[in-house]
Amino acid sequence: MRLKGKVVIITGSSKGIGEGIAKVFHKEGAKVVIVCRDEKAGSRMAHELGTEEGRSLFIKTDMTNSSEIRRMINKTVEAFGKIDILVNNVGYHLSKDALATSEDEWEFIQNTNLRSTFLCSKYAIPHLQKTKGNIINISSMVGLVGQPNAVAYSATKGGQIAMTKNMAIDFAPDGIRVNVICPGWIQTPLVDDWFNQQQDPEGARKYIFGQHPLGRIGTIEECGYLAAFLASDEAAFITGSVFNIDGGVTLGY
Repeated sequence: MRLKGKVVIITGSSKGIGEGIAKVFHKEGAKVVIVCRDEKAGSRMAHELGTEEGRSLFIKTDMTNSSEIRRMINKTVEAFGKIDILVNNVGYHLSKDALATSEDEWEFIQNTNLRSTFLCSKYAIPHLQKTKGNIINISSMVGLVGQPNAVAYSATKGGQIAMTKNMAIDFAPDGIRVNVICPGWIQTPLVDDWFNQQQDPEGARKYIFGQHPLGRIGTIEECGYLAAFLASDEAAFITGSVFNIDGGVTLGY
């Protein structure tokens, strides 16, 4: 087990990519802190990973609220004594262009996706300095190549990539590594919802699958395995790097 005894915080981890990362990290021996707003879903996930055995903890947190983020970091340390890994995964997508996006919508997406990455990192870093830990930010292929009708989302995902490189430089002297993963199409509830909203859901699914050189979309577990590698000592010389996990869909985009 590559992460035995490590304490990891994963934001937005009750479903989707965050769920996949949580399950793989648990499999690799980590103690996992589940962070989300949905108390029922978060408690379910933490229980599945072993709350009673001290292998997991759910902390309900509004990721747009600075005081709640600080409380979440402090509760993690109180429960487990340290923080080794932070995975900034929480995110929200808005399908609108610049003209259609309201100022309030812009602020909400920035706060949920980008500001939360900054705040979680800011308050976790003093603890990561003690453990020489690492941060993994979950961005998107959209942060690299753009996407129609997603101005606010694209801005946050590009910002996460830039923030990753900056923090990697700033905190390398402390032994902290910071990397970013850019998923493409991954089989999540949100992607299923998108397919079902199309006029021809099955046709849309076949089209998207066909755009991938590998002939399919990815799984949440595959995202988890990549994150686990980056969090492990096997990646000790990797920092400030951007990792696509997109089945080749951005090749020739």
